[in-house]
Amino acid sequence: MQRTPGKRCRSVGHAFLRRQDGSALPLLAFAMVTLVGAAGLAFDGGRGYIMKARLSQAVDAAALAGGRSVKIGGKGDFEAQILKYFRANIGDDFIGAEVSDPNIKVSGTGDLIEVTAVATVPTTLMNVLGVRDLQVSARSVVSRSVKGLEIVMVLDNSGSMKGGKLSDLKAATQTLLKTLYGEEDVVEDLHVSLVPFTARTNLRGQEEALSIEAGDDDDDDDRTVIPSHLCFDLRPGQASNDDTPPEERAFRPYAGAFDPKRDPQDYKDHICPQAALLPLEESKTKVSDAVNAMEAKGCTRFDVGTAWGWRAISPLWRGTWQGIDSALPVDYRARDIQKAVVVMTDGANTPQGCARDDDSKAASEQAFAETCRAMKDQGIVVYTITFKLEDKETNALFESCASGPKRYFKSPDGEVLEKAFATIAGDLTNLRLAE
Repeated sequence: MQRTPGKRCRSVGHAFLRRQDGSALPLLAFAMVTLVGAAGLAFDGGRGYIMKARLSQAVDAAALAGGRSVKIGGKGDFEAQILKYFRANIGDDFIGAEVSDPNIKVSGTGDLIEVTAVATVPTTLMNVLGVRDLQVSARSVVSRSVKGLEIVMVLDNSGSMKGGKLSDLKAATQTLLKTLYGEEDVVEDLHVSLVPFTARTNLRGQEEALSIEAGDDDDDDDRTVIPSHLCFDLRPGQASNDDTPPEERAFRPYAGAFDPKRDPQDYKDHICPQAALLPLEESKTKVSDAVNAMEAKGCTRFDVGTAWGWRAISPLWRGTWQGIDSALPVDYRARDIQKAVVVMTDGANTPQGCARDDDSKAASEQAFAETCRAMKDQGIVVYTITFKLEDKETNALFESCASGPKRYFKSPDGEVLEKAFATIAGDLTNLRLAE
């Protein structure tokens, strides 16, 4: 039977509506966009996460660096330090991100440093969704708190330090003071002692403390006290190098081979240094002046200098030292107070050859090692430095004396010496990431 034209049209229309092969194309296109977008979100989101981790690492390092340097110089100095550490840790063109300079905020007291940074990460697959970049940020806050500190610097003033060596030592020591004090002359609970040494240590100004009257001349004992150079013999036994107070074991004025009565100049040139021991002092200016007053002349006995360094912060000597707070030194392991000793030399001990003492070199080195162990047993942190010294035995002795390998510094030149003192100052500064 033949169909009419109307029926044929209706049949063709129904057939077209029933066809499904072409209707999948729009759905497929939509699905592809969705899948690419999802993949882009995962891929570019991962890149953003990696960038945020790197950014967080960079602001943490920068904030810590700022904490160490915020007390040195003006605002521009520590901001430059922060930027330097930030850029060093973020790297160049990391995953193609654009990273702006960090924003730096410092509290009025300089004890709180906040560093924030933003990075713009270009997208790849997320471009399909019209998202051309992602922004990630990181923030770090560092609390800079200087613990209460009693520190003694035991510094070699022997003749071999003359010239550039002594200049380098003075500059390095001033760097440590600048780090600890910043622009302040007095910082709460910070006290510094200076112990210059040669074959002995000059106790000028401590005549009353040690029951010695300046100018006494005991002809029977053939001992003379020179007011400007007051050095003592070593006490016998263990008291020669420990912190036993003078009321228990008295000190006697030096009466060795270089008699201060008959040969006062030889006595000064070989035995007793020009610069005197400075007991714990709170003023940076006074410590700095004492450092600048050091002169290089004489023999070397770092065991003697180190023993006096220990006494300078020993609580057994509280009330003995003249010219300082009667409450100092504080007890060992006092809460929030750290005791530290820095010992520096440029040469081996010369007790017999130069100083003409009865003690052998081996005996003096053993005394030094015993003093180091005893101080560390009391919770004192010991830093040791050898300067332009190739003597393997003395280097090993100083490394063993330190409170761990990282607190021993072998300095071949003035630049490394200054870095050693700066590192010590940083180690004594308690830095922690704020919660």
